[in-house]
Amino acid sequence: MSGTARPDDPDRETADRQTADPAPAEPEGGESACWLDRVCADCGAIQDTAPFARCARCGAPRE
Repeated sequence: MSGTARPDDPDRETADRQTADPAPAEPEGGESACWLDRVCADCGAIQDTAPFARCARCGAPRE
């Protein structure tokens, strides 16, 4: 045989399922990270806590 399933072949359904596109993956959960309230406007350092009064790296006050 040539390896192709005939229309009346019971293996045709199996072959069709194998070539069908897989179901789309579920989107990954979680919320997006927004650390804008932790970024120093002067040097760009990300602070350990939010809100912060002064930057731990450069000492600039929070704007």
